[in-house]
Amino acid sequence: MAEKWTISGEYFESCNCDLICACLVQAPTPRDRCDAALAFHINQGSYGQTALDNLNAVLVVSFPGPGKMRNGNWTAAVYVDDKGSQAQQDALGNIFSGKAGGTPGALFAGLVSKFLGTKATPISFAINGNERTLSIPNILEIDIAAVTGRDGVEPLWATNAAHPVSPKLALAASKAYRYNDHNLAWDTSGTNGHFAPFTWAA
Repeated sequence: MAEKWTISGEYFESCNCDLICACLVQAPTPRDRCDAALAFHINQGSYGQTALDNLNAVLVVSFPGPGKMRNGNWTAAVYVDDKGSQAQQDALGNIFSGKAGGTPGALFAGLVSKFLGTKATPISFAINGNERTLSIPNILEIDIAAVTGRDGVEPLWATNAAHPVSPKLALAASKAYRYNDHNLAWDTSGTNGHFAPFTWAA
């Protein structure tokens, strides 16, 4: 029987879309492709009897386009926090690769055609007000900041969004977004970002 699991915490991402991500309105990708990295910090979580509190994971996806992300044919790679024990790394790998079901399972079953595997790496995830940063040495760098409203403080929020992590997302822009691994590489700094609290379970 599959292990029961639940994770909740903070998520953010960057992709190569313009400021408003095409996925939110189910539109074709504006640059004929989409390269996105979704970063997760787990405040509280468990996989069976394995605690997952205060660990990080990243899901990187590349859609070659053209068309809409929901058309599938994604390539995906997963990175899990190397400060976790082997049991914790295995649990995160099972969750974020879709093997353990839930939302990641639905994504992999319906959209991912090529999985590049799971790597345990150092992952630095930081939140500072409206800014979010993540680093995997020599692989991934993301630095985003919220797009704020007229008060200059509160982020603009997209609600009722067609997004697998949360239907409510803060709009953000990347100051840095670079990736180089698995024979994939891009630098699309200055493009789209999002962040939100999240809860997933299966």
